[in-house]
Amino acid sequence: MSNGKDPFELEPEQENGEPAPPPAIGREPVLPPVPEVEEPEVDTRTVAERRGRDRPRGAVERIPVPAGWPGEAFGFPLRKPGPTLIVLGVVVLFLLDLLGLSEAVRFPGWMLKLLLLVYVLRAQFHVVGTSAAGRDEPHGWREALAFDWDDLKLYWRTLLFFAGALLPGTLLWVFEVVAPGVLLLVLGSMYAAVVALGAALRDPLLKWPWHALRWMATRPLHCIAGSLGWWALLGTEIALHGLVEEGPVVYGFVAVVLRFVCLYMLLLSARAIGVMGRAWTA
Repeated sequence: MSNGKDPFELEPEQENGEPAPPPAIGREPVLPPVPEVEEPEVDTRTVAERRGRDRPRGAVERIPVPAGWPGEAFGFPLRKPGPTLIVLGVVVLFLLDLLGLSEAVRFPGWMLKLLLLVYVLRAQFHVVGTSAAGRDEPHGWREALAFDWDDLKLYWRTLLFFAGALLPGTLLWVFEVVAPGVLLLVLGSMYAAVVALGAALRDPLLKWPWHALRWMATRPLHCIAGSLGWWALLGTEIALHGLVEEGPVVYGFVAVVLRFVCLYMLLLSARAIGVMGRAWTA
């Protein structure tokens, strides 16, 4: 039964209602803004750099030389914990020196000293690096023993560069060409000081002569002072070898004195090379 209304007739719009807006053609829907999330900063410095014991990579500002330089270098090895490091080094080296009194164990003693030389260079290069980073006191014996296989390869390669730098002057000295031989030995030891700086700062460019010559020309006194410790090490070995026949008392006394002087000079030389390295930029 029909109620008088057309079934196909649409319902009229309500009086208070508003018609929906037609969809926009060609416009993208507006999304709510996404809040920005700040990514945490990642510290790419090494542990040594964060602790102030290594030169920051890419550093541009030069670290000033220490107050009282160069006179303060003579007191540097005696600052704590430098004396502890020197005393322990004297004890260990003296025990190995005693092996030189007997011909049966003299050669094994030399081999042990050669292995110990890696630790000596490790300690010296560490002082070079920390001095270049701005540290004004030596380090303890634990840091001298802390090294890995990469360090071991680095120091053996550095020893090879040392041998190559001193070989021409040594050959001239052996063949009694004294003056040119001495000159080449001095230049070779200065070059070795720059190589040691490059090893301490992990900068391989400094081992090449065309880069090292600039350091040798602009800072000759630093390079010469930086090589005195190695000459003291070599002179100690030559002196002790000649004192074997003098008896254990004389040999032992001279060995203790020379080992103390040798390690003192090694720290002094490390300080000179390290302060020179404060002018380095990556």
